[in-house]
Amino acid sequence: MTSNDIQQVKDDLNCLLADLSRNSTELLGQWANISENFPDEIDKAMMHAEMDFAFTRLFREGVSKENIMRALRKIDDGTYGICEQCEEEISAARLKAVPDARYCVACQEALEKEWVGA
Repeated sequence: MTSNDIQQVKDDLNCLLADLSRNSTELLGQWANISENFPDEIDKAMMHAEMDFAFTRLFREGVSKENIMRALRKIDDGTYGICEQCEEEISAARLKAVPDARYCVACQEALEKEWVGA
């Protein structure tokens, strides 16, 4: 990847990180204003289900933030695009599809087979 490509990836990752942070803040703000004083048990149960969904979403967004920050650190230290398993270069096509990819396709597939078999 050229330095312009890497700068574009960095800019895109920073935008994604800002969007995730904004979404998380908005979601937390919405839930902070909700009262649990529902007279109807069904309404209360629905509210709890929505909260469970929201917290799952927040967790996933947190994982995404960690992955994005890891990719940004790799860009800064010059190791972006290097597979963490085999230490070979990750293809540009994969990085365009998954800018925070940690593994090349072959290593990612091997890890997924290992996880499924475990």
